[in-house]
Amino acid sequence: MERSVDYDFSASNEELLELCMRQDQEALRVLFRRHERPVYSLLYRMLSNHEDAEEALAEVFVKVWRAAGGFKGEAKFTTWLYRIASNTARDKLRSRQIRQEVFIDEAIVDEAGLGEQIASMGGDPEKCALVADERARVIRAMQELAEDDRLLITLYHFQECDYEEISQVTGVSPANLKVRLFRARQRLRKVCADAEKEGGTDEMRVDTAGSSGLQQRATELF
Repeated sequence: MERSVDYDFSASNEELLELCMRQDQEALRVLFRRHERPVYSLLYRMLSNHEDAEEALAEVFVKVWRAAGGFKGEAKFTTWLYRIASNTARDKLRSRQIRQEVFIDEAIVDEAGLGEQIASMGGDPEKCALVADERARVIRAMQELAEDDRLLITLYHFQECDYEEISQVTGVSPANLKVRLFRARQRLRKVCADAEKEGGTDEMRVDTAGSSGLQQRATELF
């Protein structure tokens, strides 16, 4: 998707979607630039590697372009967008042999706002390495979960969606959602505990001197 230097961020998502219905490609570019990071974050945690997430990201916004006329405003735009993204990720998981290893590279540092955390550390190389390593370990543990569990944890803990929005994305009723999310966290906790036993070290614990934000997230998960 071609990038432009000028974006009209004053237009609402709904207004941009209406322009997409009229074949306005610039409107799609604006939506892409506005939402690419959170959508990529969701896809990466579902698919577990950057190559598949990048491919799926492009597919998501092609679907947004084609389905623009189907948006009825019954849910928030982001809810509608996350539903498209989660369904795209599910399709990829079901149609391909997704590689199970996580590639740890510099891209993970900027994923899901981690760059801001590092900036707050004053660019300390050791702390930056600890944060990136911890993020990779959490993502690696999530690979062991079923796709439904992975999606619930991603939407609630990383995308910070509320129960109502998650219910609209997944189709799980709010009454069942809390139970299923609790069980998903329990399964993730077991994966982490098993990894600690196998590795002989506390691999899933966040360094308290390093990433307070990630430590808080881990506390919420466990």
